[in-house]
Amino acid sequence: MHPRVNGNNGFWKVMTLAMSMVMGVIGHANDLQVSTPVLDPIGQTISFRISWRNSWNISSAPSNWDAVWLFVKRQNCLDGLWNHALLGTNSSDHVVNGGMLQVDAVADGLGVFIRRATIGQGDIPNITVTLRMQETVGAAENFKVFGIEMVNIPEGNFMIGDFTGGWASSNFFTQWITAARQAAGMGSVWNYVPANNSWGATADLPPSFPLGYHRFYCMKYEVSQEQYADFLNTLSFSQQVARTQVSPASPVGTYAMVPLGTLQRSRSGIRIGTSGASSSIPAVYGCDLNGNGVFNEGADGQNIACNWLSWRDLTAYLDWAALRPMTEFEFEKVCRGPVMSVPGECAWGTAVHTAVNAGSLDHPGQAGEVSFITANGLCATGSTNLSHGPLRCGFAATASTGRITAGASYYGVMEMTGNVWEQCVGGWNYNYSVFTTANGDGTLSALGTANVVGWPPIGGGTAGTMLRGCAWNRTENRSVSARGEVVQGHAHSANIGRDRSVGGRGIRNW
Repeated sequence: MHPRVNGNNGFWKVMTLAMSMVMGVIGHANDLQVSTPVLDPIGQTISFRISWRNSWNISSAPSNWDAVWLFVKRQNCLDGLWNHALLGTNSSDHVVNGGMLQVDAVADGLGVFIRRATIGQGDIPNITVTLRMQETVGAAENFKVFGIEMVNIPEGNFMIGDFTGGWASSNFFTQWITAARQAAGMGSVWNYVPANNSWGATADLPPSFPLGYHRFYCMKYEVSQEQYADFLNTLSFSQQVARTQVSPASPVGTYAMVPLGTLQRSRSGIRIGTSGASSSIPAVYGCDLNGNGVFNEGADGQNIACNWLSWRDLTAYLDWAALRPMTEFEFEKVCRGPVMSVPGECAWGTAVHTAVNAGSLDHPGQAGEVSFITANGLCATGSTNLSHGPLRCGFAATASTGRITAGASYYGVMEMTGNVWEQCVGGWNYNYSVFTTANGDGTLSALGTANVVGWPPIGGGTAGTMLRGCAWNRTENRSVSARGEVVQGHAHSANIGRDRSVGGRGIRNW
């Protein structure tokens, strides 16, 4: 249980990873729980119970709330394909019993946000939610409900750079992003990377480029291995080929994301549970970190951050979930909030020299996985943990931690420093000015790639993508403003293919 914490630089909360999938069974992760959904007799609404711990909606700084992004996938049993279900676009289309929660519909109908209706904080008990779909669901269809914990990032000014940039650095030149700056765009690259115009975009960033001033939701945690396995289980065989390292037709027990012959899997536990067949029957994936052949047990690493994700893997997941990638500017806002920069600061607001690398683990692979170390600035960097891989999302949060001891951002987003590299839009000598706030549409191409116009199509710093926030096996570039991955040979290409240290998360405009 992770109660409210009052930390430095504002109010924030820490909750354990939660992602829930439901289809005929009760599905839950650590905190978020969604009961088995029930379809009404005429196939227009689905009802289920939802609960999670430590919800909040506060009016004091930073005046934000937590929420759950809910979306529905439907499967036509005739062709076996899963498609995104459209939900009602008016909040009044949906019903929540009891008055504690409200549903915020979105204009594209690709999901809903559900959050605390009034100012308050505490656990959300089992509350019945009824969602109305735009189309009637037939009797010959299956459906799944997915939920991802999100954090509201309010509209407002924030600072990029931390006074360590300037003419000798690839970091952003320290300045405030304001409403006027967002409305005008960034203009010349020299306005934000003065050291070298090849260390930024090759074109001015227009007002449509998301600099981060406007409000958005951010995933509280990096994509977990359970989340990615659930994503794979809604894809066709051909799409699975693109989104895994090995063929879906490989034998049962084959590790899905790790190159064949790799001895150090770096805590990747996603494996094939049922083999696919001849390009027509997709594989079924699950988590089996302990390698005993029994899937999704208590110690199978479902809540560990998913590594080995290329840019194409991450953007496919985000498109499928109707989210989008974040920009480098938004990364800094999520970490820092509206307060003044601290030189060399990590996501929890103190300088990088305060970071403490997580050591050996208690309850490894389980929902309660934690480090044996308790310290300010605890983070998964430096490969000092004996397991040599990413840790459970939210691993540093306990019942007694504050922002600094849990390593959380100003807004309560976890592991923005350490665990796996965050993949952002940005980078080196590339025109990424065409990127906009367009969210994913819930649908992938037949070959399993994201199909949103304006998203950089491939990884690599020279292709409009950027790694931020450091990873479990590195110690450099841990600070919020560090852009060293732009110019270091290893890094601006690490997400072209799959790398043991790379993962990511998404955001959504609303």
